[in-house]
Amino acid sequence: MLIKEKNIMRTKRTASLAIAVACFAFVSAQGVQGQSRLVAPVISSVAPASLMAKPEPQLLTITGSNFLPGVSLNVAEPDGRKLTIGGTGILARRETSFQVSLTLAAPGAYTLTATNPDRSTSDPFVVKVQIAAPPAGATPKIDRVLPEQITKDPQPQILKISGERFVAGLSVSVTDPTGTVFKVAGTALGALTSTSFDLAVTLEMVGDYTVMVTNPTGESSNSVTFKVTMRR
Repeated sequence: MLIKEKNIMRTKRTASLAIAVACFAFVSAQGVQGQSRLVAPVISSVAPASLMAKPEPQLLTITGSNFLPGVSLNVAEPDGRKLTIGGTGILARRETSFQVSLTLAAPGAYTLTATNPDRSTSDPFVVKVQIAAPPAGATPKIDRVLPEQITKDPQPQILKISGERFVAGLSVSVTDPTGTVFKVAGTALGALTSTSFDLAVTLEMVGDYTVMVTNPTGESSNSVTFKVTMRR
């Protein structure tokens, strides 16, 4: 009789252990399934496809998948500055799309990533913003050359040319005090917008220099003179 009771108790313990193992397996499976549902958002396209640099906000439509309520958009601008748009800044959100009003003031590459409230983040999506083309036949214009005090230097200096209707692909004609003209283009021009750009140029002579801008369509600007002096 004692042996029979011991066998019954052993059987009960084995059954209880089996039930516990089964419950643990069920809970673990549910946890794995729950984790699998946390799918990261995906950005597949941005509309409009052709974006031009403008000082006013533009409405962009972000298309993809897995955009949850509370999604936010992280933006890295061409100069490295970063901003995050969330809350009421996310418009017309659906699981496959949403809209944002974004100012794209400078041309260049903007990197977009979407982040859901569970902190899952999309892969970066890069959009390129172009300089807005001026009207056909528009002539560029130079207003100023900075800095105002420029000194002779055997090393290249950065001049800021400001004006209107500058276009990607432009070139600059520089005339030195002897009347020699040389052209500057390509990588010697930087930070280009429709109203300004940086000019890297070597100024080894004292005297008056002139600059003139020519857009790739052939229109040339006025000539502006600046003075180079001896370093004190």
